[in-house]
Order: sequence, then C-alpha cells, then structure tokens
Amino acid sequence: MSRQIANTLQREEESTTVAEGTSHSIENGEPPQEQLKFQSTVGLTPFLLHFGQGVEPIPRSRMYSSAATIGLGYLVGGAIPLLPYFFIPTVSRALFASCVLTFIVLIAFGILKAHITGAGTGWRGYLWGAVSTVMVGGMAAGAAFGIVRALQGVE
Repeated sequence: MSRQIANTLQREEESTTVAEGTSHSIENGEPPQEQLKFQSTVGLTPFLLHFGQGVEPIPRSRMYSSAATIGLGYLVGGAIPLLPYFFIPTVSRALFASCVLTFIVLIAFGILKAHITGAGTGWRGYLWGAVSTVMVGGMAAGAAFGIVRALQGVE
C-alpha cells in the first residue's frame, strides 16, 4: 500500500514538474528521487491533506499541546480507579468503591463531553452522552478483566 502511495506521489510530482517546464536533471548533486523524498510538499500527510476534505495542516505547537493533553488525560483517568485502593484496606471493598467512583466519573465525563461537543442540546443529548461513555468504559473494563482472567489461567 505504501509503495502504491509513493508511486502515485512520484507520478504527481513528475507531472507537475513537466507541466511547469522543468527537467528531471540532477540538481544540487542529488537524483530526482532524493529531491522528491525530502520535500515538505511530498509524502503521505501532504497527499492526504491535498486530496482530503480540505483539512488544513496542523501547527507544530498544537501537536505538542494535544499530546500533553492526551497524556495527562490518560494519567488522571488511569489514577481515578486506583484511588480507593490507597484509602480502603480491604481489597473487595476497594474494588466496589473503585467501580462506583469510576461509574460516577464516567457519567460526569459523558455529560461534559456532550456539552463541549454540542451533542447535549437537551436532557436526552446529555443522557445519551453519559450512557454511551459509561457503555464504552464498561466494555473496556470488561475486556481488561477478561484478558487478565484468561492470562491467569495460562500460568
């Protein structure tokens, strides 16, 4: 697949330079393939941006802030279910408290998500945001639980 994309990009570059009246002679001591490889307008990302749905390139500073936001979100989101284990000495009670706390946080996050994305136009939109977030979180927790159970039996 990547070879097909590279060939398409190379044909596109060649047709553009022929249309502009330039030749494919070696410039700056590099073959045309090397010149093509390191141009910022050639590659999968510019190709998809050019032929996609009019998506604009993302500034580099936004990429770093998005990565930091996602990383902190995973850190906080992963720490919330662990909190009861620090304060409740009995594991079975801590598990129950962790499930309840996670359920409440997922509901709150679903409502917030519906509000931010504009899906919460009425109480049904907020309810669907909360329910869908709890369902996805519950399926993820169930899958993790099932994988751990399966691996425990392998020993």
